[in-house]
Amino acid sequence: MSSSAPDTAPATDAPADTSAEGASTGTARQGLDARWLALGCFTLCLVLLYAVWPYQNWQFDERSSILSGWFRSVLRDSEWTFCLVVPPIVAYLVWKQADQLRALPLRGSWGGVGLVVLALLVYWMGYKVNTGYLGFFSAHTMVLGLILLIGGPQWTRALFFPWLFLTFMWPLFPLEERLAFPLRMLTANLSAKLLNLLHLDVIREGTALHSASDAAAGIAPGERFQLDVSEPCSGIRSLFSLMMVSALYGYLVLKSPVSRLILFASSIPLAVAGNLVRMVMLTAGSYWFGSEFAVGRNIDGHQEMSTFHSLAGYAVFAVALGGMFAICSLLEGRHWKRLKTKRRSSRSATALARPSITRHLLASCGVALVLCVSCLAWCSTLNLRPQFADPGVTLDLPLRVSAYQGRPMEITTKEKELLNPEGVELARTAYLDARRREIIATIIVGGPGKRTLHRPEVCLPGQGWSIVDSNEITIPLQDGRNVHATVLRLLRDRIDADGQRLRFRGLNIYWYVGSDGSTVADFYGHVTQGYRDAILKNLNHRWSMVSVFTPVWEGPVGREDPFEELRALDDTKAFITELAPQLMILPPES
Repeated sequence: MSSSAPDTAPATDAPADTSAEGASTGTARQGLDARWLALGCFTLCLVLLYAVWPYQNWQFDERSSILSGWFRSVLRDSEWTFCLVVPPIVAYLVWKQADQLRALPLRGSWGGVGLVVLALLVYWMGYKVNTGYLGFFSAHTMVLGLILLIGGPQWTRALFFPWLFLTFMWPLFPLEERLAFPLRMLTANLSAKLLNLLHLDVIREGTALHSASDAAAGIAPGERFQLDVSEPCSGIRSLFSLMMVSALYGYLVLKSPVSRLILFASSIPLAVAGNLVRMVMLTAGSYWFGSEFAVGRNIDGHQEMSTFHSLAGYAVFAVALGGMFAICSLLEGRHWKRLKTKRRSSRSATALARPSITRHLLASCGVALVLCVSCLAWCSTLNLRPQFADPGVTLDLPLRVSAYQGRPMEITTKEKELLNPEGVELARTAYLDARRREIIATIIVGGPGKRTLHRPEVCLPGQGWSIVDSNEITIPLQDGRNVHATVLRLLRDRIDADGQRLRFRGLNIYWYVGSDGSTVADFYGHVTQGYRDAILKNLNHRWSMVSVFTPVWEGPVGREDPFEELRALDDTKAFITELAPQLMILPPES
């Protein structure tokens, strides 16, 4: 009996091992099939919608897919090239959770259908009005919707941060331009205060910083240097990349969600602080070594940065990254020790947790594919060459407006070369009254396409103007309508033949006019209204812009009449009250 026990034990153990191995292999095969099905459906939906279907023209002649347009747009603007590293980072974050994800069941939620439908509706809207930004929103929402629909709430929670981090993949050019001017004003204001505290006396006018006068030394204001806080110096171009770095670094090394939020929020003041250091460096360099050394040379209106100016740009990231490291250390001590690659467990530990293909999974994948294909079929029925309505203004500027006598002005060759290929039409007339008040009115009718009009805030600095202030105003017209406009206060300095610094001040009031006679003060306001009316009213505006420029004063720096600008503004508004009804065509229903 005792000798038979060893003989029977192997006989019973062998079949048990074999059956267990067979069961494990069968379960693994089912799990592998289920995951491949889920991944295949997820990938197919995204590829069809965002990588294959020609969605928008972007800045190019032909339509291309969302991902193709995204890639080419990012490459065209070096400030947004950091977007290219976001997909690999997201892939790494998902890979880092591979063991956790492998253990999760595929229990899709029908709540994801709502997100998928929302993403497809926005996709259709963007396709109809030919804009990629709605496509970006659609792609981002679709990823979350498919994860919830196919994977379920547990997968959504596990992948929420990688999905959220994917936000940095999309270049938000409109947001950059909207935030640029307020940030320029903030940076200029803080820089002036800091420089004066450091006894580097400066005078701030809007975004411009000028060296203060020194009566004892016979130095006039602005004689030592003049700086303008342009968009690169405002902090806007470093802000988005620093926000991305802070979000990623906080996720990898900080434990507390509160600490992560604090670090992320700190990226904004740190970006501003970095640019303050940059402005101090440029100002100090201009004081001690001259503007050409510190800032660079202006050649035919183009600013050529000096080596010192370029090196000062790296100070922004040095200050910001150093500040982030200090904040993390203050919040959670030696946080950098957590930056270690996670050790991955073996596949056998999670093999039994792999789900099998279920009817619910098949139904979820089927619904996702049917919805995506239906959306593309709906898009294929749209007219991709919409008819634009007539412009809401006339190009025939009157030769007399109230007490002002007009004289037509020739459009410059440079303006014709820039705008005529886009189908843009221009007309300009200079007006003068008996008091010698000069006003220049310009009408720009956009071409039969999108975004053929530009923002004065972008064009004017390129012409040497510094924007002191920007405000929206409402001008009531005699026929009962209102003009919603933007007024820009401008200044520009020049050196006369005797070497004296002269300052030229001006006012620019502009507004956009739709085909229905509506007026919009803001560039992105007219873009938004154009998209909204194209979707809801099937009205494709051919937008126009009216710009009225009034020279205010020119003379030696520091001798301006403080009330002259107020008088010029009142005169310009009164002029617009008389001019606008003659330009803006009333819609038929009026």
